[in-house]
Amino acid sequence: MAVITEGVNGGFTGKAGTVVGYYRMGKWVIRALPRLSTKNKRGTKDQNANRSKFTKMQHFLSPMIDFIRVGFNMEARSKQMTAHNAAKSYNMLHAFTPEAEIDFSKVLLSSGSLPGALNPTVEKDDMGLHFSWTNNSGEDLAESRDQVMLLAYDDMLMDSNNKKKADAYYLLSGARRNTEMETLEIAFPSKGNTLHTYIAFISDDRQRVSMSTYVGEIVY
Repeated sequence: MAVITEGVNGGFTGKAGTVVGYYRMGKWVIRALPRLSTKNKRGTKDQNANRSKFTKMQHFLSPMIDFIRVGFNMEARSKQMTAHNAAKSYNMLHAFTPEAEIDFSKVLLSSGSLPGALNPTVEKDDMGLHFSWTNNSGEDLAESRDQVMLLAYDDMLMDSNNKKKADAYYLLSGARRNTEMETLEIAFPSKGNTLHTYIAFISDDRQRVSMSTYVGEIVY
């Protein structure tokens, strides 16, 4: 939107259609907005690769945004950005294979200085996923009252139109660190699908969080 500053015969500031106006060195200036060439619209090979990675990461993070908001809260505050952008920035740089596919084992869903899970494992049954770990309370900042955060990601679900979609099952405030076990309920597991599982810890006062750990794949 442009703003006329000196009546109908004066100059204007801002964008109006395909031109932009501004005041420079005592004169009102109007210039045309740049136009994207056909080449720029198509993009270079590298640009298209980055666009593809961006889309894949958006697709991956979208069903777990609430988990990300907690897991990357401290990191985001220190960098004055949103938790979603902090998570996306890290994983765009570190969680892709040379073939531009997401490497689930390198994905980070939480970031912080709190000690993470020691010796985490996961098993399945009809009730869900059963996580276990070794109590490492007393290690650095780790405390017995820290709570576990769990997440399982499934990107092979199909919606009502038979189109591929992603989903995530997660727990933000689970068992205490010294409990050494917690269950993530999966109400309707998709037979034959692979779930990628992650574990992290958050302090009782919600002021510290650990780096997430990839626990492995579970096939239902």
